[in-house]
Amino acid sequence: MQQIMTKDEFKKVLTDAIGGSAYGDEVIADLVANFGEEGKYAQNAKDRLDDRLGTLKGWEKKHREEGDAAKADEEAAKIAIVEKALKAIA
Repeated sequence: MQQIMTKDEFKKVLTDAIGGSAYGDEVIADLVANFGEEGKYAQNAKDRLDDRLGTLKGWEKKHREEGDAAKADEEAAKIAIVEKALKAIA
């Protein structure tokens, strides 16, 4: 069983995984702000990341269908960040 992380440990794990970009830092801020105690943080964070992932994939698809590769690529980069965050807290 995975050890329960404190809020500071949770933030460090995420920062090490996805920190350093504006979007990565935005994701970290959101997850840390919504950190729940007693082990619930992991499910809460996964739910929040799954919501982001669905939204980002929808926008990426829309931009590609409209022929806007630059915007689609921006969404794809954000998707990669969210997927790294999911792996970091799994």
